[in-house]
Amino acid sequence: MRLSRLFSFGLLVLALPWMPEVAGQIYADVQVSGGVTGTFTITLEHRKVPGTVANFIGLASGQRGWLDLTTGLIRYTPFYDGIVFHRVISGFMNQTGSRAGDGSDGPGYTFRDEFDATLRHDAAYVVSMANSGKQTNGSQFFITAKPTAWLDDVHTVFGHVTAGTAVVDRINATPTTGSTGSPADRPLTPIRIAAISLRGPSLATFDHDPAWLPKLRNAEPLLQKSATAVTLDYERLPFSDYRGYHSSDLTTWASFFSAYFADAAPVAVINVTSTAVGATHFYRLARLDYSTCALPDIVGNTFHLGAPLNGTVALNATRTGGSWTVDGGTAAALLTASYTRQPYAPRLYVVLGSGSYYLLSLHRSTATAGAYVGRTTVSGLANVSGSYTVAP
Repeated sequence: MRLSRLFSFGLLVLALPWMPEVAGQIYADVQVSGGVTGTFTITLEHRKVPGTVANFIGLASGQRGWLDLTTGLIRYTPFYDGIVFHRVISGFMNQTGSRAGDGSDGPGYTFRDEFDATLRHDAAYVVSMANSGKQTNGSQFFITAKPTAWLDDVHTVFGHVTAGTAVVDRINATPTTGSTGSPADRPLTPIRIAAISLRGPSLATFDHDPAWLPKLRNAEPLLQKSATAVTLDYERLPFSDYRGYHSSDLTTWASFFSAYFADAAPVAVINVTSTAVGATHFYRLARLDYSTCALPDIVGNTFHLGAPLNGTVALNATRTGGSWTVDGGTAAALLTASYTRQPYAPRLYVVLGSGSYYLLSLHRSTATAGAYVGRTTVSGLANVSGSYTVAP
C-alpha cells in the first residue's frame, strides 16, 4: 500500500468487560466518532516488533515528541486524537494517522521497517504501517478488510484488532468519494479517532523509547545580525535532519529550511536575511536526531552481495577503491568507491575496472546484514535487489 503523501505522560486505562486482559499483552482501545461511533481494540505485537509498537504507544499517549509541521513546534500531546480515517477502500482496508487528513504527513520523522516472519497480512483486521517506500514509517497505519499477502514484508504488521471488529467493518462500509474522487477514497462523513487508551499487564515494563528510534530535539538556534546579513547559528551535529520555521507575528508560521547532514557536521550558518523583514521576526529550528539509527562506518569493511550481483566488494581504508570479486571468479580492481552514511539506507557506489558501476541503497535488518536495492550497468542487469552481509 502506498502512503498518499506522508505534557501528558499518563497512560489512560480502560478495562472493557468484553476484552479481558491476558498476561503479557498490551492493548490499544481506539474510540472513534463522527460517521461511525464505537470502540475497537488492537492487541499490539510488542514482542515481535518492539520498535514499531513503541512508536505507536509513544505517539498515542503523548510520551513521544512529534513535529507540528504547521508551526515547527515539538509537541508532547496525543498525536492521534482528532485524526480522521482519510482513506477507506471497501473490502480492502481503512487508513489513518495523517494530521493533515490527506495522507501527506506524519510525525516529522521516519523509522525503519521491522518485519517478523510470523506476522503476515493473512486475514482481515491486521494492523500495519503505511509507508512511501522502504524505511519510511511514521504515524500512518491501516487495518485490512481481507487477506493482502502482497503487502507482506513491505509493510510492518504491528497488531491485530481482537475486539470491536464490527466497528472496523462499519468504517470499511462507509460511503466515500471513491477511486475517482478528489481526494480519492475519503469518507463523505468524517470518521475520527476520538482517543486511544492503552492498557495491559506488560505496558508498565515495556521499553517505550528504544535507542534506535529517532528523537526530536531543539536545535538551539542563535540569531545573529551584522551590518549586511542576518544569520541563524545552531548546534550543527551530524546524522541530523534540521527543520526551520519563521514568523512575523508568532501566529502564522512557514517552513524556510530543511536539510539532512550525515557524516560531516554542517559548517555554514543559515542566512535568513531574505526572511528577516519588518520590525520583528521569529525563528524556530528543530533537530531530528538519527545518530542512533545510522549504520556504523565501513572503512576497510567487506560486503558480500547476494544474487543477482553475486560478488564481494572490499573497500580500502579511504573508501576510494578496493577490489571486486565475482563469486567463484577472479578479483577486479575498483576505479572508485564511495559510501554515504545515512539513516537506515546508506549508499554504496562502486565503479569497476571495466567501467561498469553499481549504485546501491543498503537497507539493514541487523548491524551486519540486510537487503540492497539499486541499479547497475553490469552486463545483463539494470535494476537490482538482493541481500548483503558485511564484516570487518
